[in-house]
Amino acid sequence: MNPRISKTSSRGYTLVEILVTMTVLGFLFAGLMPFFLQSTTSFFITEQKLRVNNDIRKFTSEMADHAREANHFIVYPSFAATDRDAETDRQRDGESGDLMVLIFYDNPTGTPPLITRPIRRIVGYYRASSNIADPSGEGPVRKFDSDLDSWGITLPSTSDIETLLPSSASVASFRQVIELSKGLANQRLFYNFHNRSIMVKGEILHGDAIKRVSNTYNFTVSPRG
Repeated sequence: MNPRISKTSSRGYTLVEILVTMTVLGFLFAGLMPFFLQSTTSFFITEQKLRVNNDIRKFTSEMADHAREANHFIVYPSFAATDRDAETDRQRDGESGDLMVLIFYDNPTGTPPLITRPIRRIVGYYRASSNIADPSGEGPVRKFDSDLDSWGITLPSTSDIETLLPSSASVASFRQVIELSKGLANQRLFYNFHNRSIMVKGEILHGDAIKRVSNTYNFTVSPRG
């Protein structure tokens, strides 16, 4: 007995079937694209907000710790040489600037009435935009920390402290505390409040020119005096 052999015929897809399939896939892709873009944007914004909030926490915590140990502060218009090379550049009550210097005194020396408190350390925070004398620009916040004891320097008062500030040529050489910031106190970062406290008012920015996330911060620190 001869077995029955069945033959299955096969054929390819027709042009109409291909076009219909491509049309369906196109509609499906078009429907998913907005969701994909929205998810990508949301992820980017969330990531940048976390970075901004992390910067704010680190900045406020670090500056508050230094201020609690410091005895005095001086605010200058900017890190530019002409903005902090003389005592007349110091910002008074109600004025603001982009350079703030915390001053740490050593233990008192001498006997009455000739008691002095030498300066042993200065810590400075400054906003370093591309044009440091331009308050409207954006730039990182940097920090310098000078231990005068290690330099073998004794400065009996703040009268000549301008001579101890770093050169303006070193503006980009110090540690970056915040990646990008803008000042909000008359476009400056540090506000002298009654010569007793420093109000720090700024805006932290992350991202690029196309996608940018920002958040403002406003806190006050007071040296112990």
